[in-house]
Amino acid sequence: MLCSPYVEAGAGWQCGGMDERGLDDGVVRLREWADDDAAWYAESVRDPLIQLFTTESPALDAGQVLAAIIELRASDTDAGFIVCDAVTGARLGNIAVRHDGQSGEVSYWIAAEARGRGVATRALAMFSTWSFQAVGLHELWLQVHRDNIASQQVALHAGYRREPGRDTSQKSKGTDWPMLGFALTRPRA
Repeated sequence: MLCSPYVEAGAGWQCGGMDERGLDDGVVRLREWADDDAAWYAESVRDPLIQLFTTESPALDAGQVLAAIIELRASDTDAGFIVCDAVTGARLGNIAVRHDGQSGEVSYWIAAEARGRGVATRALAMFSTWSFQAVGLHELWLQVHRDNIASQQVALHAGYRREPGRDTSQKSKGTDWPMLGFALTRPRA
């Protein structure tokens, strides 16, 4: 069954399939974006690796991020969460999907201080399961810059397969980026 990923929950918003704390595997928690996460996001995307491998603007400010959070809450085709430490609640990254009700493109980044601990792989695996179960998608895909070996490994470790048919060249930040495609199909019941 297809559903909108967001349902109204009292005074706030709650994503379908989540409790008030979010999705949690004991190490990583995915939770909804709160208004007060905006400044952290704007600061985090200034990281050199995030700038090198994502389309995020280095000039992004908290007001722009807050507007995007508000827009995300109202969207029927976008869903996204902040990635946090499940024990401390520390903010670790971002993960999102843009979908058409059948398939969706996933994007993610992990803040510098959280890299190298398996956070991205855990977040991607948990988010992918949620996207299949709560949103009802049948396929997820993502594109990774050819030189971003760490993100390619994340995709593979989270169960995605290389899909050369999704390879593209993307114009970003004034240059052509060679992008490698990866995909994951919803497991059969």
